[in-house]
Amino acid sequence: MKRGDAGLCPVRFGEFEADFRAGELRRQGVKIKLQKQPFEVLAMLLERPQEVISREELRQRVWPGDTFVDFDQGLSNAVKRLREALCDSAESPRFIETVPRRGYRFLEAANRNRQDIIDSIAVLPFVNTSSDPDAGCLALGIPGSIIHNLSQIPQLRVIAWNAASSLKSRDSSLQTSAPQQNARAILLGRIWQRGNRLRLQVDLVDSTTDEELWGEQYDRDITEVFSVQDEISSEVSQKLRLKLTGEQAARLVRRHTPNIEAYQLYLRGRRNSEKRSAEGFKKGAECLTEAIRKDPDYALAYAELAHCIYMPAYYGRVAPQEAYPKAKELALKALEMDDSLAEAHAALATVLQNYNYDWSGAETEYKRAIKLDPNYTIVRLHYSMHLSFLGRFEESIREAREGQIRDPMSGVSNAGVAWALLCARQFDACIEQSLTAIDVDAQMTFTYWSLGMAYEAKGMFVEALTTHERGLALGGSPALHLPLAGHVHAASGNHAKARESLTELQRLSRQMYIPFWCFAIVHEGLGEIRLAIECLEKAIENRETLLVTIKAMTFFDKLRNDSRFQEIERRVGLRT
Repeated sequence: MKRGDAGLCPVRFGEFEADFRAGELRRQGVKIKLQKQPFEVLAMLLERPQEVISREELRQRVWPGDTFVDFDQGLSNAVKRLREALCDSAESPRFIETVPRRGYRFLEAANRNRQDIIDSIAVLPFVNTSSDPDAGCLALGIPGSIIHNLSQIPQLRVIAWNAASSLKSRDSSLQTSAPQQNARAILLGRIWQRGNRLRLQVDLVDSTTDEELWGEQYDRDITEVFSVQDEISSEVSQKLRLKLTGEQAARLVRRHTPNIEAYQLYLRGRRNSEKRSAEGFKKGAECLTEAIRKDPDYALAYAELAHCIYMPAYYGRVAPQEAYPKAKELALKALEMDDSLAEAHAALATVLQNYNYDWSGAETEYKRAIKLDPNYTIVRLHYSMHLSFLGRFEESIREAREGQIRDPMSGVSNAGVAWALLCARQFDACIEQSLTAIDVDAQMTFTYWSLGMAYEAKGMFVEALTTHERGLALGGSPALHLPLAGHVHAASGNHAKARESLTELQRLSRQMYIPFWCFAIVHEGLGEIRLAIECLEKAIENRETLLVTIKAMTFFDKLRNDSRFQEIERRVGLRT
């Protein structure tokens, strides 16, 4: 294929696509920054995949004879940047192989004839056209169940489209929204409920042409919602021309409970817990507990309840001893009923990490959950955080971005990328990503945690304080934002204000659970190293959750050479 003709047909390889007309490299639809020369090298390699392209050929095409440049250095730099863009390595190449003294070879076969194959789908929340609050839950729950079903198909990439974003009308341009969703097809619908009657209008649309591939209206009793979900999942797989094995077809229509009341309670519980607030966790646990009472064999409800119970400890709202043993019991109960449940493996992983400091066991469980459901973005977020806690920052960023790609309008997925960048000390990138996350979901308090710390690291103390104050105003945990604001005051030289933060934390500790980790943060900012370490030693005795952050967070960099701090790291499992 001549390079001049390449623009007529983008070339796909793995999860990447090279668009020669636009001069762009994309990964699962997301544009990757790549300079002109590395892209031209890629273009030449893709013209003749699995063949050696000599250094001389590359010089003539990319560095013509009238160009004054150190060719060897220029080529090496171009290939290095290209490998970085492809997440490739010279030592263990997936795409680009160095052939010593000759040139380079592109290892994978490039596919130029996949325009008619739909291998990715974005599933949007359905539009609720009734005033019934249960219909609002179903408008999110039914697409969620369809996402879970379609995720069982290995050759299909499923992208969740978070409720924070919605297609405002059927007349909105799908061609405009599809590139943001990185999907070849979009499933969207409307839901109407009156009493026990349910009406659904569902449409499957080709995002590149706006052509409707399939549409159907369902008028059913609410008790038939499970069969409707199964029918939609099966119809979508057929319309996308996906070939399924018998086992895959069975998993596509698998049901977690036959009880419609338990299902509705599960949806309400999950929706409440996703708010990440104290009240949300409380209401979520109540709904999920009632769902289990309605169906004691509802494994998915046990798993979701485990998440709902341990998550407040992650935010420093409850003592670890009150949360993790119960969460572990629930996760193991769910796995006893269904070992293929990604949500249960994910819950167990977090308990093993945060309470038992079993890092190896946690990673095994996280990987198991991702293998079972690659589109389960929350487990990708938690695994990314796990990697950052261990200091594996590049891996953490890749995993966080993978979750973001699969749920691009999720506030927590976008906040997760910001956290990974913060831990990697990429403060400018963290600030930029945090602002993007706030654009997506301004209520996600997790974002303000990362943004405030990045501002402080840049010496932008006013912005840092404003950010932490905003996080608190939105309902963020005092155990996070108060000590972080105190550290900002200390770093900016306002020690009086920092001590006021300590006083406020002490006052609150008489009314609610406040981890010793919080006091350690402020003491470290004030340069009171002995007091900071003493607080961390008390924290380790209490198995405090936030201790898992001590290797990743910048605040503790000044303490790393202290033997007492190193002993704390050892006890948490972060130092050998």
